[in-house]
Amino acid sequence: MNINHMFKKRIRGHTGTESYVPQKTFSHPIGYLLLIFMILFCTEISAQTQSASGIVTDKNGEPLIGAIVKEVGTKNMSVTDSDGKFSLNISKNKAILVFTYLGYTEIQAPASAHMRIAMSPESKNLDEVVVVAYGAQKKETVTGSIASIDDKEIMKSSSPTVAAAIAGKIPGLTTLQSNGEPGRDNVTMYLRGVGTTNGATPLILVDGVPQESIRAIDANEIATLSVLKDASATAVFGVRGANGVILITTKRGEKGKATVHGSTTYSVQSFVRMPKALDSYTFATLNNEARSNEGKAVEFSESDLEKFAMWQNGGPTNPDDRYWYPNTNWQNIIFKDHASMTRTNVNISGGTDRVQYFVNAGYLYQGGMYNTESKKQLGYDAQSKMNRYNFRSNLDINISKWVKASVDLSSFIEKVNRNNGVQDAMWADALTARPTAPGPTTVSNYLVYDGVNYRQAKAGQVLFDPAQSASSSYGQLNRSGYSLATNSGVNATANATLDMGFLTPGLSLKGQVSFISKSTSVTTAAKSFVLYYYTRETNDEQKVPYYTFKGQDDEDGQISLSKYTNSNWFLNAQLQLNYDHIFGKKHDVKAMLLLQRDKEEKASTDLYYNMVGFSSRFTYAYDGRYMAEVNMGYNGSEQFSPDHRFGFFPAFSVGWLVTNEHFFPQNNILNKMKLRASYGKVGNDKMGSGRFLYLDNISSSGSNYDYLLTMHSLGNGKKISISYIGNKNLQWETAWKQNYGIDLTLFKYLNLTFDYFRENRDNVLISRHTVPMIGGLTSSQLPRVNMGKVENHGYEATLNLIMPVTKNILWSLNGNMSYSKNKIKDFDEAIYGEDYAYRTRSTGYSVGQLWGYEIDYSKDMNTGRDGTGYFYSQESIKKSGLTYEIGNPLPGDFIYKDLNGDGKINNRDIAPIGYSSVLPRITFGFGTSIELYGFDISIMFQGVSKYSKYYSGWGIFEETGGKYFTDMHLNRWSAERYANGEKITSPRLANSTSTSHCANSYYIMDASYIRLKNFEVGYTLPKSITRKIKSENIRFYFSGDNLYTWTHLRTKSFDPEQNSLLTYPIMRNWNFGFNIQF
Repeated sequence: MNINHMFKKRIRGHTGTESYVPQKTFSHPIGYLLLIFMILFCTEISAQTQSASGIVTDKNGEPLIGAIVKEVGTKNMSVTDSDGKFSLNISKNKAILVFTYLGYTEIQAPASAHMRIAMSPESKNLDEVVVVAYGAQKKETVTGSIASIDDKEIMKSSSPTVAAAIAGKIPGLTTLQSNGEPGRDNVTMYLRGVGTTNGATPLILVDGVPQESIRAIDANEIATLSVLKDASATAVFGVRGANGVILITTKRGEKGKATVHGSTTYSVQSFVRMPKALDSYTFATLNNEARSNEGKAVEFSESDLEKFAMWQNGGPTNPDDRYWYPNTNWQNIIFKDHASMTRTNVNISGGTDRVQYFVNAGYLYQGGMYNTESKKQLGYDAQSKMNRYNFRSNLDINISKWVKASVDLSSFIEKVNRNNGVQDAMWADALTARPTAPGPTTVSNYLVYDGVNYRQAKAGQVLFDPAQSASSSYGQLNRSGYSLATNSGVNATANATLDMGFLTPGLSLKGQVSFISKSTSVTTAAKSFVLYYYTRETNDEQKVPYYTFKGQDDEDGQISLSKYTNSNWFLNAQLQLNYDHIFGKKHDVKAMLLLQRDKEEKASTDLYYNMVGFSSRFTYAYDGRYMAEVNMGYNGSEQFSPDHRFGFFPAFSVGWLVTNEHFFPQNNILNKMKLRASYGKVGNDKMGSGRFLYLDNISSSGSNYDYLLTMHSLGNGKKISISYIGNKNLQWETAWKQNYGIDLTLFKYLNLTFDYFRENRDNVLISRHTVPMIGGLTSSQLPRVNMGKVENHGYEATLNLIMPVTKNILWSLNGNMSYSKNKIKDFDEAIYGEDYAYRTRSTGYSVGQLWGYEIDYSKDMNTGRDGTGYFYSQESIKKSGLTYEIGNPLPGDFIYKDLNGDGKINNRDIAPIGYSSVLPRITFGFGTSIELYGFDISIMFQGVSKYSKYYSGWGIFEETGGKYFTDMHLNRWSAERYANGEKITSPRLANSTSTSHCANSYYIMDASYIRLKNFEVGYTLPKSITRKIKSENIRFYFSGDNLYTWTHLRTKSFDPEQNSLLTYPIMRNWNFGFNIQF
């Protein structure tokens, strides 16, 4: 082989685009790799009696290396060699061979002894389209920053929500999920970080219609999901485009016979992470230590500890001790080990020349992880669970040669059930309940004492430990009633397109009207329950444990029913004029004019939400080499006063497909190189929760108010309160965005993309911070102003490799990484005095930057050597020369840095620690897959970096909630452990307060993580089997989601995506399912 031969012939298409075919020699390492695999794998599957042979070339006669040749209906396969030649044993006369090659159109031909097959490049490689705002463009002519994934990638995850399913798969898209409860597992999405201190979530459109959320959409309905990131891609959305746009395009029917797809998946779910329950002896020991550290009497005696310790060897031998000194695992009482989830879907598509259709029906059930009593016992269902039903029908009609119409209908009904307990309180009690306290009564040898008489205890009565709190997780879960929310929605879209080619070729007019109606109905069945005080006492006569009940009655209350309803509707109307024509085979011209009107009414508000806008786009491409695009949006938002309601948002972009130039070397390595650049202005009208901030918000109490308090007869009057003063000059935020990108294709199989972006956002809405308090007005009551400025910049990179290794093996590799960093340039922030180590808290730092005390590990107060960061004695506290104004430190508390050098530890020493708690700076995802002999295997990882969170309160500070200890407290500081040189990773235990329990460099943790997001193994049955049952395709698969997480958190009690221990954790799924197609 001549290794220096690495040039190819170039084929020019009518649009100027080019494709390449290999010469007869191998010219790069992939060629050698293919040759090795061919030697290893290209053997006969079984002995045959007939053979077919020939050569496979492109249209110009150049051989295609590695083309796959397969006999229809059998497993007989071969692959072309370095000269494009093949030889294949066939099983019968008149066999049909299928020829496939990446990037080329599949060919079928009758088998013969001397075949010559000429393959053509796939037209979709030359004319592949990408969904853009209000339309589609050829991928080769796109100059904006757009990324997309198809339905196959989305469906690899079994997550109930689409937003969670795409985590880590799209560069620039960050997804945050902090809750996994059925029906409440919302995921927040961001594009390219955060460029504002206000609303930063992207605009969402489904088939061109704005949507509030995509949580309830069925993933089986989606054809593609695209994200528009730069100004050229989002300027047409004007005042709503600054935070980026997510476009979802649903599936549609195609001409051909009806195709039926069916699928079902059964999943076993469990919590990704939960705190490890400590046994009663460990708890009692830690609790005593916490009290001793502050000079308080211990709660548990040595005798108590001895009896609790017996549980480490099977439990106390005395039966009474097993009830008086229990080892209760509250997690086992409140939570199950696993729950089930089921997803079933059926859709049918097809059509004729006149009508094409796609119809989808889906059902999703997700069970909860609570260990509730049965519905028969309670009389109602207290379990958290969700049932969701989805339906979609997309119908396309060719009314005449000039007129096409579409009618889309979709709906969903979702029923979400849960217990009626206060969720935060229930989780707090469930996770912090003492193992030394008994669970609900299950035996009859307990008595209940009402203050006069004793009676026999009933099974399932709710016990209450007065040493902990005045609540009960078991009672909240099983005795408080239930709540049933029914959410429903109906979407209807009708459009018609008039081909106006009779006036001029390429001209068309489209009109569309969409109506969305959503409603929520919540039925609440509330119930009170009796709490029984737990004491370690016996009555005098019978010498058995007894409890006293809290309240006037020792019977649970009756159920009280209430109902709440809410509804809203949304109307969207669009009129769109399009032009698409190619002049002289080289001048590709496209234009779009759009008029749009939105109107929304919510039952909870008195006034409509209104939006009106005009958008336009002009695109020009010359000879498949040079591209230019101008986008404009002129929009009005009711958020602002009439004088400042409308704004103009222009953007432009250019592109250069370098490899289509005549002067570019025709080579076998760099197949495509396109350069892109864009600059533009877009807006953001998300101003937080308030509306009409340009108006004064002044209200009257409506009743008499005693201003003078003592002069009742003279001082009575109506109270006038000012929430805030309006500002008629308020405007939308303005984002000036620039983007520079490059797209590369190497060795035909490897695609690389890199983008650098920068955004400067002005007119950010803020409250004044430098205005003195005059006239009794606080900062929150002063007029909001457009004074904020935020800068954001970063880069994105993607890699995709799809390579046929042998005739039976297809390998793919993909990865993406995004980096974004923002900085607040102006926040009207008051500057602190010179005695502050840092004189600002916002300006110059990222949005959400965390602040706290830095722990001093620099020296040991006694030896002068590098220290542990803890005071180890009262003497060391004295020697430090530090005065703590945030409390009195004790041995085992953190030593903080005196950053301003005044000898005092106070808020003047607070410093920026870690990174932002709002969003990670770095997000990434990578994975690989392989298809071989009917099997397919894929694995994907997802993660974030340069991300911090401040963890405090429940589950972290042990004194919260009547003492709660986790794994992070086992290696705590104590005088004994310090003296013995044992491993110490946390401060001394606290019974009440501690100078260590505040924002500092210990509790502000690195929330970076890498997660094994998905793993899947599938097998597709051979056609020879499926066709016997009239099926086109049958595939079985086994997969898992959120399987393992690597993190830097100092505790294993919760997942790094969780913001609090008091929320339902996200779920790990093991899935079994199959797909079938007829």
